[in-house]
Amino acid sequence: MKFTREDGENHQAVLHIEVEEDRLEKHLQRAHQKVSARVNIPGFRKGKAPRSIVEQFVGREYLLEEALETLAPEAVAVAVEESDIPSSHAPPRVNIVERQPVLKIDATVALPPVATLGDYKKLKFDDELPSVTNEQIEEQLTQIRESQATWTSVTRAAKLGDMLTLTARGVVEGEEFSNIDGGDVILDKGSMNPVPGFSEFLVGMKADGSKEFDIEIPFDYPNDKFSGKIAKFSVAVADVKKKNLPKITNALAASLGEDFKTVAELRTRISDNLQAQAEDSFRRALEEKIIDSLVDGAEFEVSPITIEHETEHVLEDQQRQLAQYNIDFQQYIQGIGKSQEEIVAEAKDSAELRLKRMLVVDTLSEVTDVSVSDEEIMTEISLMQNLPQYANEKLDTVEARDAVARILRRRHAIDRVIEITHRPKTSTKKSKAKKSTKTPQSKSKSSASKKKTASTAKPKTSRADAKSEK
Repeated sequence: MKFTREDGENHQAVLHIEVEEDRLEKHLQRAHQKVSARVNIPGFRKGKAPRSIVEQFVGREYLLEEALETLAPEAVAVAVEESDIPSSHAPPRVNIVERQPVLKIDATVALPPVATLGDYKKLKFDDELPSVTNEQIEEQLTQIRESQATWTSVTRAAKLGDMLTLTARGVVEGEEFSNIDGGDVILDKGSMNPVPGFSEFLVGMKADGSKEFDIEIPFDYPNDKFSGKIAKFSVAVADVKKKNLPKITNALAASLGEDFKTVAELRTRISDNLQAQAEDSFRRALEEKIIDSLVDGAEFEVSPITIEHETEHVLEDQQRQLAQYNIDFQQYIQGIGKSQEEIVAEAKDSAELRLKRMLVVDTLSEVTDVSVSDEEIMTEISLMQNLPQYANEKLDTVEARDAVARILRRRHAIDRVIEITHRPKTSTKKSKAKKSTKTPQSKSKSSASKKKTASTAKPKTSRADAKSEK
């Protein structure tokens, strides 16, 4: 097969291809078999009409178009391979230039995108790792107390924060809007369940009491059928309970099932976990700043074909995410008041930025010449296999190991830049502190997975507490 290569603008190459007669004939014969099998030709059974008859019946142009469905991709793939153009995920743009006497095809091929980094060694970041505060620790302790709360029936009138066992029915214009049959409802200020203001109307009620009231449903209520209308409620309260928060004691700490014996040990674990979370968040934020700076300082050569291909992926991701919530994409667009063109333009900007961010990190891993050992790769794969999202994935393959190696190289490259560019401001007071404010480097997931978070320890809940969480 003959072809010539022309390097054009926009980081693209154009292949001018002439398809040889033998290749064309092979695909025309395949096309004849497909067409004859689906077209009714008088006097012949399907699939049995000779090619000359089929060609007379449907026309040579029709047969050629059928052949081009398989011929064009094959011819372009062969030309790309023989021209030594590096592999690109974006499919070429194919144009049939001439059909007779020689079939000629032009294929515009995206060259692999290239990023030329600026002088990243001159970047400077003085962000400081925040210290864990007593307020944060107390907040975690409060959450633990809340998780261990019990509920006690009271004879007084209900207040915000109480839990009511009640039966309630809401009707809008004769149609049932809400129905609670013997359920537990916690009176939270600003609660949207079942409609804003419902909890506030129950304040002051007592056990065995009943009440009727009207609530105007907001115009922005999710169900348009009821928005802006009046809901008439009738409520009967069976029980009023108050929340009892336990004190933080050694006994409470020991009951959490995390091998704590004292409150001091509990506070230490909370502090350690908060510190680990702060370091992880700090590193992620620092990584984002570094990558943004690399993108701003880099020069890119990216084909529009590559950007369009990435844009399609962004749109597919959006539709897939919406489908998980049974949301139609077109209805979503109408709901947010944007046109199809605006959505595509936003997806294109997002795709281009995503591509550039990935490109600078991959380029960084090349110029910093970071390496990854086989042991590191296998350790990472072992950690990934313990995660739910990879439970059904086959990770012991060459492709999987290569992908993991790329991830690790990117991580090491960012580590290298952090070492070079991160110079936090430190006061004399902080420099004398026992804990260092050094930049957190990427930690092994194995150590993170071994550490248990006290604030998320499974509490021993009472039945009343379990009901309140529903």
